[in-house]
Amino acid sequence: MDGETIRLIVVACGAIIAGLGGALIAGAFNSGNTQATIEAARAAAAEQREADRELEHAQWLRDRKIDVYMAYIRKLHSVEIAIAAMKDGIENPGIASITAAVKELFDMSLTMRILAPDNVANTAREVTQILRKIVVAAPDALQLAPEPYEPYETAVVNFRETMVLLELQVAADLGVRAVRD
Repeated sequence: MDGETIRLIVVACGAIIAGLGGALIAGAFNSGNTQATIEAARAAAAEQREADRELEHAQWLRDRKIDVYMAYIRKLHSVEIAIAAMKDGIENPGIASITAAVKELFDMSLTMRILAPDNVANTAREVTQILRKIVVAAPDALQLAPEPYEPYETAVVNFRETMVLLELQVAADLGVRAVRD
């Protein structure tokens, strides 16, 4: 072997060693970056799972609220119509059936205490209590008809005002615009 070949072999070996060294150094840095990327991906996936879980719960809760609110408001309107029909002499469903409906509303308002914000639950309880006053005053109002009976008339006005307030609060809780006629 001549000097030129030995020099060429030394340079080639140096280049190979430098290349391998560079590859090892780059591999070490890339390994660190890869670990950081994997950890960031795990953290992002965990955050996404938590966000999805929270969204799913929020949707579930909103669906339950809609069911409870709609059933309660429908029952309120049916009781309001039954009371007005009884007072006007159009139909007499009887105090017993109206009292049963008010008891059902009271039971429904207990469910609202669990699902609804305090303002909605308190207003639901209030409107149910006003309905009880109407039921108590109804027999006297019927006897005095067509003359107004003040406790009954006051309770009816309070009921309507509180029912409007409840509907507005429900709409606000659900994030929808309330429609009033």
